Amino acid sequence: MTTYDILRRARRNLTQARVRTILTSLAIAVGAFTVTLALAAGEGGRQYTEEMMKTSGDGQSLSVYPKRVEVKANELTEYGAVNDSSVSDNTLNNTDIEKIKTVAGVVDIVPMYNIQPRYVTRGGNFKKYIAPVNIKVDRTEMKLAAGSLEDNKVPVGGISISEELLSSFGFTDAESAIGQTLTINMPKIDANGKYLDESINKTLKIIAVDHSTDATLYYQPGLYISIDDGKELYDYQIYNNVNDQYNGVVVELKSGTDIKTVQAAIADKGYDVYSLQDTRETLLQMVNIAQWGMVAFGALAILASIFGIINTQYISVLERTQQIGLMKALGARKKDIARLFRYEAAWVGFLGGMSGTILAFLVGFANPLIAEKLHLERGVRLLVFNPITSIMLIIIMMAIAIAAGYFPSRKAAKLNPIEALRTE
Repeated sequence: MTTYDILRRARRNLTQARVRTILTSLAIAVGAFTVTLALAAGEGGRQYTEEMMKTSGDGQSLSVYPKRVEVKANELTEYGAVNDSSVSDNTLNNTDIEKIKTVAGVVDIVPMYNIQPRYVTRGGNFKKYIAPVNIKVDRTEMKLAAGSLEDNKVPVGGISISEELLSSFGFTDAESAIGQTLTINMPKIDANGKYLDESINKTLKIIAVDHSTDATLYYQPGLYISIDDGKELYDYQIYNNVNDQYNGVVVELKSGTDIKTVQAAIADKGYDVYSLQDTRETLLQMVNIAQWGMVAFGALAILASIFGIINTQYISVLERTQQIGLMKALGARKKDIARLFRYEAAWVGFLGGMSGTILAFLVGFANPLIAEKLHLERGVRLLVFNPITSIMLIIIMMAIAIAAGYFPSRKAAKLNPIEALRTE
């Protein structure tokens, strides 16, 4: 018998036992559906996480802070008993910056300047507002409603304003704000951190309007200015010109540098170091755990289907004993009989795998509804299907079905044709 003849006969046999074939395929379909959906959700979750990381921090930078002192119960250190220069007084200085610069892979270090403006205004008859002014020290991607930022950095003399603050400053929309100016009033502060009467005004041009997205982990509406403008205001404001004390620094790395290696090297010098990679790995781990949990449920359904195929095949052998005997009497070889039952199992695996995959793909059309229910922005897809993965899954389902049909097909191949023909 040719392969084509065996395939055609296998399909005809399954058609004759249509109900049994459908029920057996259904178990495989459930497993294939669950696994396909799990893989799609995992891929969608990973893509959403990567998008979230772009707008939540700079992947090629590290945030460095003074080393926190570990405190354990009843183990406080007496003042003056230890002189450890690696533990600072909760600030970093220029000496710390020079120390960090010696680490291989470090390109630049930008201090985290903390400025405290008195107010921000458009000038003239416009109102004055107390608004958060931040210094953009890294290349974190900002989602813009209008304007542009080269390399995700605010240029000197420019300012970016959050879309949520536009109406407060009298702008009707994002486009109308571009090219307008805002003035920051920066007062001097005394040793106690109180504002003095002395102050300067810094006028900056609005070059971008940013807005929040559902993919941003941490978003606080405010105003963003360049590092140079921020340092100028910081140097003016601080008390007694003590301009080498920083809450932390942002370390920019060479492109292609292994972040983990540099992070460990800086930590060894006595600092607390954080990277966006840490958050990314944590989120991806959660996505992977959820994905493989769903895959495990699908695997259980597939495992149950294996026993269903074995049972169905054994019943088929018993029902067709005389038919098998006749085929052998007419010259069919053992391997032809075995292939017939294996191909029948492969058809069951194909039908089940294909049905489950197609059903999962249909669920994918609900992506807009899922995004709406989770209050995500339009266009977000949490179910992302990979056709190649789906094809591989169908092939795996067929392979599992063939393996499950091994013993029944072996039994059919070993039947004695004379005894088989005598069977009633």
